Amino acid sequence: MPPHPTLYLRHSLYARFGVFDTRYRIAADYDLMLRMLTQMSGRVAYVPEVLVCMRVGGVSNRSPGKILQKSREDYRALRANRVGGLGALAWKNLSKLPQFFRRG
Repeated sequence: MPPHPTLYLRHSLYARFGVFDTRYRIAADYDLMLRMLTQMSGRVAYVPEVLVCMRVGGVSNRSPGKILQKSREDYRALRANRVGGLGALAWKNLSKLPQFFRRG
């Protein structure tokens, strides 16, 4: 899953697949990316260059309660977009662990 600040989409995709679903209080960006990337056809390009530097933190990992809320919403988005379940959720969360130990 690409980081949301570096995902660039054509306006026509928003017209076709919709915008942020604000029923997701924390994971609206994740749901949108799942929806777009699983339903669109066409090319996807990877740019092997750092375009955005993000700090660790934010609403989704501010507290244990927010982490739990984010995980519930992520799971709901995975199921709604038919791209995974608990295994995908576990992989997504475990893949983020190294960012808490990097220095830079």
